[in-house]
Amino acid sequence: MIINGQTKISSIIKANKDSIEAIASVARPLKKLKNPLLRKLMAARITLSEAAEMAGCSVGDIVRALQPLGFVFEGADTPAMAVEMAEEPQWVFEIAGGKPVDLDVRPMLRDGVDPLKGIVQKFRELDHGGVLCIVNSFIPTPLIRLLEDMGAESFTKTGHEGEILTYFLKAGGAEESRKATRETQEGRNQKLFKDDARTFAEIATRYPADRTHAINVKDLEMPLPMNAILRSLKQLPLDHALYVYHKRTPVYLLEELMDEDYEIHILTISDTDTRLLLFKKRQE
Repeated sequence: MIINGQTKISSIIKANKDSIEAIASVARPLKKLKNPLLRKLMAARITLSEAAEMAGCSVGDIVRALQPLGFVFEGADTPAMAVEMAEEPQWVFEIAGGKPVDLDVRPMLRDGVDPLKGIVQKFRELDHGGVLCIVNSFIPTPLIRLLEDMGAESFTKTGHEGEILTYFLKAGGAEESRKATRETQEGRNQKLFKDDARTFAEIATRYPADRTHAINVKDLEMPLPMNAILRSLKQLPLDHALYVYHKRTPVYLLEELMDEDYEIHILTISDTDTRLLLFKKRQE
């Protein structure tokens, strides 16, 4: 199998199950792949490059472990990355003596519980200007990408005894938060928008009724909502939009679509009523 830095770990494992042991042997954080429950949580979410970043090793270290199994790597190696990749931002310094909301996810991961939904809920419950601190044993790259797509600022550093502390700042007031999020997205070519009712309605008017396909997944049991949305997106004609009635923000769907070429707009009406508008990104 030919692999590169963007190959998902789940694809590597699917090609050869012996790769589980090979990857796990490279660094301690990767040993979690030997646990079936943790493997299910991690493998589909991270690429080879992200696995190396989480483990604090180079892509080449993992590739060398996989080569005896017949895997061929195409691309440039990346060196091992230190956790302190940037200077500590002022907002982290300012809360040093304060009280960020701490969430240690290590016990949940040891028990095979996926902490993602709880993390997103904690972040949504923060007041604007609040900070959530996730305590883990590795760099949570997929989580960082997801919450940054939701408008968070993040910073990661080492703590005591191998702890990895990742801080997430929820931006200021609603209007400022939306503006900052859009500016960040424009600069980083991102595509996830948390809109207010007015902005969401304005975006929806781009697509008249004959080019809008609506589905209601509120009454479906997991994982049927995500399956129904993905199936509808595959059938969606170009220059059409998919309007989704959902009970909540579908965090797993957002992860699934992170590398796809869709623009996603989210309107949260209440705790049990969320609307999504999805369409192919317009080419500049």
